[in-house]
Amino acid sequence: MNGKKSDYPIPKNIKKYIRALYDKILRHINNRNIRVKTIFLYVFCVLVPVLVTNTFIVGNALKASHDESVETINNIADSIASDMSSFFENAVFLTVDIYASNSIYKFLDTRYTTNGKFLQEYNKVFDNYVFYANSRRLISDITLYSDNPTMLNGGRYYRLDTIKENEWYNKFVQSNKDLFIYPYYKESVDINQRNRTISVVRKLNYIEMSKNEKIVKLDLNYNMMKEAIKDSAFNTVVYVCNGDNIIFTNSDKDKITKNDFLGKSEIPGKDIQIHKNFTAYGFDFDVYVSGYKSNYLSMIKKNLLLIAVLFLADAFIPAIMLSLFSDSISKRILLLGRYMKKVKGEEFELITESEGKDEVRELLDNYNLMVTRMKHLIEYEYKSKLEQQELRLARQQAELLALYSQINPHFMFNVLESIRMRSVIKGEQETSQMIESLAKLMRKSAEWGADLITIQQEIGFVQDYLDLQKYRYGDNFNYKIRIGEGCGNLKIPSLVLVTFAENSCVHGLNREGHSGTIFLTVKKEEDFLMIEIEDTGVGMEEDKVIDLEKTLNEANIDDLQKSSSLGMLNACIRLKKYCGSMTRIIIESEQEAGTCITIKIPLEYNISEHL
Repeated sequence: MNGKKSDYPIPKNIKKYIRALYDKILRHINNRNIRVKTIFLYVFCVLVPVLVTNTFIVGNALKASHDESVETINNIADSIASDMSSFFENAVFLTVDIYASNSIYKFLDTRYTTNGKFLQEYNKVFDNYVFYANSRRLISDITLYSDNPTMLNGGRYYRLDTIKENEWYNKFVQSNKDLFIYPYYKESVDINQRNRTISVVRKLNYIEMSKNEKIVKLDLNYNMMKEAIKDSAFNTVVYVCNGDNIIFTNSDKDKITKNDFLGKSEIPGKDIQIHKNFTAYGFDFDVYVSGYKSNYLSMIKKNLLLIAVLFLADAFIPAIMLSLFSDSISKRILLLGRYMKKVKGEEFELITESEGKDEVRELLDNYNLMVTRMKHLIEYEYKSKLEQQELRLARQQAELLALYSQINPHFMFNVLESIRMRSVIKGEQETSQMIESLAKLMRKSAEWGADLITIQQEIGFVQDYLDLQKYRYGDNFNYKIRIGEGCGNLKIPSLVLVTFAENSCVHGLNREGHSGTIFLTVKKEEDFLMIEIEDTGVGMEEDKVIDLEKTLNEANIDDLQKSSSLGMLNACIRLKKYCGSMTRIIIESEQEAGTCITIKIPLEYNISEHL
C-alpha cells in the first residue's frame, strides 16, 4: 500500500453528502419523542428485516421448489421415455434373433407335402423361441406370417392371406418399412379377448434369395408396460401418446384397459407441467406429465399455521419488548420533566414513585440529590440572613424587656451597694447577701453581654434569683439544683433558665403560704441535653398545658410581637435559633401537684463549640 489509506478513496463531495444526509436524519430523529423513535426502531430494525428475510427465505424456497419440480418432472418424463424405449428395444432385439435365424427361414420356405411333416418341423423350430420370449415377460404373443401355401394356419403361424384385411398389416404395408411399431385396439367376438395391443412387426428378409414373403409380429405385454409406467410416475399423472391416441396413462379416466385407447383430447392441457417427445426406431411418441406437487409446497402448506405463528412471533414479540422499553424510559423521563417544571416554580419536591436500577433511575436519583442540595442551600444558606435578622429582633425584644423592668439601673446599683455596705457595717449579713444577689441580676440585665453563656454561668444567675425568692418567702420556699457530669461547659442563650425559674415562682408558687420547692436538673440522655425545671406549685389544667406547649414549640417573631407575655416566648425562640429546630419544650402538669417543664436540646449541634 506504500502508506496509502486506500486505493480508492471516497471523494470529498460524496463524504460531504453522506455527512449532510446523516445530520438531516439525526435532526429529524431528535425532533421526535421516544415513542416515535421506538416505532422507527421497530419498523426499520425489526419489521422490515423480518419481512425481507422471510420473503427471501420463502422466495428461495419457492424457487427451489420450482427448480426441484422442473427437475423431478423432467426426470419422470425421461424415465417414462427411457422405459418405453427399453421395451421397444428389447422387443426389436428379439425380432433380430428371429430375423437372423436360418432355421426359421428354412421352416418358412420349405414346401410341405403333408400336414404331419409341417407339424413335426413346427414343434422343433418354435419351442425354443416361444420359451425365450415368454421368459422375458415382455412378449404376450409372437406370430410368424408367410405366403407359403403348404403351411397350416394356427398356433404361432399364419399365412399372409389371412391378415390382408387387418388394420395393423395395412398400416405396416403403407409404412414401407422393414420394422414397424404400431399400437392398436384388437377387437374379438369374445368380449374377454378385446385388448389394447402394441405390436412390433418386422419383415424377415435377411436372406435375400428367400422364396416367400415373411414377417414376424411380436405383441408386447401391455399391462406390464402400463404398470411400469405407473411405477415411474411418482404420484404424477402421465400420458404416453402415439399420434392422436393415449396408449398409456395412469389417469383415473383410463381404469378399464379392455376399452379402446383414449383420445389425446382427454388430456387437460392447462394442467400439463411438461411435454417431451421421444423417437423409438423412427416412430414418434409424446410424454405428458401433470399433477406433480412439490415437497416444498406441500411442506409449506402443511406448516402454514406454524410459519404464520413464527412470523407473528418475530413481529410482535419485539414490538412488545420495544413498547416495554419505550415505556420504561419515556414514562420516567416525562416524570422527571414534570418535577423539573416544579423546580422552575420553586417547588423542590423529591421523586419517590420511580422504580428500577438503570441509568434513568440514576438520573432521577441525581435529580433528588440536586433538589436536596438546593433545598439545603435555600434553607441553610440563603435563609441564614433572615434567621440572623429574626435572632437580632429576638435579642432586641429581650433587651427591651430587660430595660423595661429597670428604672435608672446605675442609680439603682449605687443605691443597692450603699444599702449592702450599711448592712455589712451593722452585721446584717443575710440582708447584705440578698442585696448583692439582686445587684448581680440587675447588672446582668443591664450589661447583657454575649448572648451565649455556659450552663454553669446561667445556673449562677438562677441561684441568685432563687436566693432572693427564698429571702422573700422564708423557709416555706426551697430549691434544689443538680448538674450532670459534662454539662456545665455546654452553652445556651443567657437568661433562658432564669426566665423559666421566674415563671415557676410567679405562676406556680404565687399562692397563699408560698410553700413549695423548685427542682432544676441538667443532664444528658443519649443524644440530647435535658434541662428540667419542676415546681410543686398549683399546676395547670390539661387543655392549658396542651395550648402552652404548642405555643412555645411553634413560637416565632410574629408571635413575640403580638403576645403580651414575652418571657418564655423569647426564651424559646432564642433556644431554637441557637440550638436548632429539633429543640423541644415538653410540659407535664397536674393541678395542685405542680408543673415540670423539660427543655430537650439535641447534642448534635454541640452547643459547647459556640464559644
